Amino acid sequence: MRGLATWWSAPPAKALWVLTLIALVPRLVAAVFSQGYFAHDDHFLIVEAAASWVAGSDYNYWLPWNQGDSPTPTGHSFFYVGLHYLLFSALDALGLRDPKAIMLVVRLLHALWSLLVVRLGYRVAQKLGGEVVAWQTGLFLALFAFMPFLAVRDLVEVACIPFLMLAAWSLVRGGDRPGPRDVILAGIWVGMAMNVRFQTIFFAAGLGLSFLLLRRWTDALRYGIGLLLPLAVIQGGIDLFLWERPFAEITQYVLYNLANSTTYGVLPWYNYLLLLAGLLLPPLSLAVLFGFFRNPRPLLLWLPVFVFLAFHSYFPNKQERFILPIVPLFFVLGYAGWEAWRRRSAWWQKRPGLWNGALLFVWALNLVLLPVLSTTYSKRSRVEALYALRDLGPVTGLVVEDTYEGEAPMPPLFYLGQWDITVLPWTQRTADLDSAFVAKSDRPRPNTVLFFGEEELVERKARLEQVMGPLTIIGRADPGFIDRVVHRLNPVNRNETIVIARAAHR
Repeated sequence: MRGLATWWSAPPAKALWVLTLIALVPRLVAAVFSQGYFAHDDHFLIVEAAASWVAGSDYNYWLPWNQGDSPTPTGHSFFYVGLHYLLFSALDALGLRDPKAIMLVVRLLHALWSLLVVRLGYRVAQKLGGEVVAWQTGLFLALFAFMPFLAVRDLVEVACIPFLMLAAWSLVRGGDRPGPRDVILAGIWVGMAMNVRFQTIFFAAGLGLSFLLLRRWTDALRYGIGLLLPLAVIQGGIDLFLWERPFAEITQYVLYNLANSTTYGVLPWYNYLLLLAGLLLPPLSLAVLFGFFRNPRPLLLWLPVFVFLAFHSYFPNKQERFILPIVPLFFVLGYAGWEAWRRRSAWWQKRPGLWNGALLFVWALNLVLLPVLSTTYSKRSRVEALYALRDLGPVTGLVVEDTYEGEAPMPPLFYLGQWDITVLPWTQRTADLDSAFVAKSDRPRPNTVLFFGEEELVERKARLEQVMGPLTIIGRADPGFIDRVVHRLNPVNRNETIVIARAAHR
């Protein structure tokens, strides 16, 4: 125990490289074992779209030449999904077409990209609190249980984080006042983050406001130039090519979110504070929250994080992943602020064992969760069901049967490798499925059924057989352990067993 305490408080030689290697191990484990996808958006808005383009299709009908006479932007950045398109095209040219192998490459690349968060978090913390605080901060960023799992996902909210950390490092590496070059670089990095995730505009606004509050007018101008440069070249250039006007997608994104601020649920203003309190593991998380709000310094880093958090706390639509872009920097600032206060506090200095005990509890809990989350196969049943169909004969179309729950999830066609098939969701027991078949008579008749959940399976199968003829069950795909736990905790998370059935050709 004493050896661990010494290691915790005495950074080794070349601490940054040691942290990098420590962080790399669970991320490589996650890249290999944590298959699947986390949420709808990290698959269907990124992987599914890019892969369909490579196949000559357009799964989401985002491209204007596939939208008919009145094409309209959909409010999505084409930068991150475009990088996936280039990668998938290169892998296709090399002959790598197995979807699981492709996603292994994607996860490995994301794992390496995420190492920047650990390295830059260490460097920023080193400037704010010294070597010991930097080492401790780096260990948490390297080994927080949730980070390897999220690091290898195709989430824009996570993929943009290294750019924000690069901006933070640019602002503090030169001391209290960043030089002209560093200010411009900070703007460029924040602009790159916006190209990945539009909502980081609130981080960008907070940083610009901090320059104004500090009366650094020239720096504000430099920062603005740096910010606009990647936005104009990348975002503006892509939109100019696709829509013949710059910033068409970001404009549509703003309009869509204003019109749908309550469409996806409304949560209380303190929801993200509760999320941070849980995600960063109490009692450590409570100390970090205290340190962040007690010590608003340096303003150039603190205010962008605060503005981002404040806006998302105010905005009605509060999906958990929305707050992820500022979590690492929030932790760096909060932990450094907490340690600066704790080490000056006479009360805490008289009770060193109390904080050491709290840290021991946090690390014990975290190291239990780390291997579980790092090997979690998320949305396993959906991925395995579609992947299994590759070897179960030709698929002429899919019926996604979910009349028990009434909300048929979208099938990840990327794992099937077919884009030109009819997908018919059937969610109402009294619906006229035969009419739906007639409406799609210009396309091959669906011959495959995905039954979501095994409840009332005999009755559901019988209803479908009235339309499709005899059905033969040819396979099933079970959810992973964490999928089952999450569904049990909150049935809204649809992670049931999928039963695969096939109709006779006719």
